[in-house]
Amino acid sequence: MTIPENYSFIQYLKAKKTVDDIALNFHVLKRLSKFLNSRSKENPLRILEIGSGIGTMLVRLLEKNLLYHTVYTAIDRDISNVRYTKQYLVDWDVQQDYIFEENNQHSFNLIQPGKHIQVNLEAVELMEFILRERPIHKWDLVIAHAFLDLVDSSLVIPDLLDLLEDEGLFYFTLIFDGATILEPPIQPEFDHQVITLYHQSMDFRETNGTPTGGSRSGRRIFHQLMNAGANILSAGSSDWVLYPQDGGYRADEAFFLHFIIHTIYEELKNHPQLDPQQFKIWINQRHSQIERGEMVFIAHQLDVLGTGKQKMKHLSNE
Repeated sequence: MTIPENYSFIQYLKAKKTVDDIALNFHVLKRLSKFLNSRSKENPLRILEIGSGIGTMLVRLLEKNLLYHTVYTAIDRDISNVRYTKQYLVDWDVQQDYIFEENNQHSFNLIQPGKHIQVNLEAVELMEFILRERPIHKWDLVIAHAFLDLVDSSLVIPDLLDLLEDEGLFYFTLIFDGATILEPPIQPEFDHQVITLYHQSMDFRETNGTPTGGSRSGRRIFHQLMNAGANILSAGSSDWVLYPQDGGYRADEAFFLHFIIHTIYEELKNHPQLDPQQFKIWINQRHSQIERGEMVFIAHQLDVLGTGKQKMKHLSNE
């Protein structure tokens, strides 16, 4: 593909789906799967996903036949993501032979024999949602996918655990942890400088005046969880590893790579330690490597599965 003229975040989330499918840690997801099919129609599993984007995690769990009788609540602060989720699920369910049954503008059912998944969508800030729902609702599973490195996880984790039933699970995935690799090198010293400054920008990044998780969020998550009283059941790496095959990339992964390079450019284009002309040339060279099907991209991330303050004995003893 040619270098994109527009960088749609929704297109990026769609392109990222196949990247994440491969990256998610198999052993952590397998441990989770033992929990997901444990409910009846009369007592459905209640799942909350925060930062749900356009619904790719929900689709992934459906594709893997991991959801049977489920009420799935998906929240995201971006209303455009939430609005697109419904269309994304409609397009997907037509291909997968699910019956789509609309309840209202923000709720619908996906139905197959032996399966009934009610999906509830809401555009809302996380803390607003927590303050509203914590006194009245609890969930069996809380999912945060590619999210906890975008917030101050040390503050958010205790609140998320408070949303769990006593024996509920959390599934926190794709938490960035300090390694970004671009190959082949262009100018090794300059390459290193760009990536170092990019990681530093994560360490000083703020959202609505609040610090985010930083470039080493993944390794810090373990003690943050334990300090909050959580019991970690399984953890493992979930690295993005993209490489060319037969001179190109899978699915829409070329757009994903272009988006990553564009993100680095937007983050550092005014950085005082970078020569603007040299940096622009470097960015263009990286885009050209993608166009020629040459660039390899690796990002180190972690997945963690566990229980809240009460141990789930039949899982923790397995």
